[in-house]
Amino acid sequence: MSRDCCAEPVAGPVVDARVLRHAWTALGPLRCGDWPAPYSLEPRYRRETLSVLDGVLAGLYLAVDADGRLRWLGKAHRDGGIGARLRDHLRHPERARVFTGVFVVEADPFSPPQAIEAAEGRAADGMRLRGRMGTRRWPTVTQAQWLALVTSRPGPQVVPPRPDSDSRAVPA
Repeated sequence: MSRDCCAEPVAGPVVDARVLRHAWTALGPLRCGDWPAPYSLEPRYRRETLSVLDGVLAGLYLAVDADGRLRWLGKAHRDGGIGARLRDHLRHPERARVFTGVFVVEADPFSPPQAIEAAEGRAADGMRLRGRMGTRRWPTVTQAQWLALVTSRPGPQVVPPRPDSDSRAVPA
């Protein structure tokens, strides 16, 4: 294996129901799918896990170590989704060594990218991660900014049918 390129990710809290609830609620109405289930990133299961997560195009993910401690809180909103984002992480030998599992909170793939980014910051604040996990930085967003992002989502346009010329004729 090549030399490590980065420091090992700092360990955070154990990922329990409380931590998962913060990630789950951070996405608010953008959330879709089930309650986050654990996926294995152990070397023998990685390929299968990443293949499954290729189908999750947007959302938050919590990478954990063998003791269940949070090692990374991140977001994905791109082609290849969370599977591609985790592959990027696992190219770093120190992360590949430490990340043994991941929890995923799926988001609507049509969500505004800025809203997914804001959700990452909301989750970090809910878990009180700022300043606890090394140099990791998360976006800061106020409740008003969050609401503006969520409500800026384009809704389906329903155009009422136009009456045709024959329907406006008065019967004789």
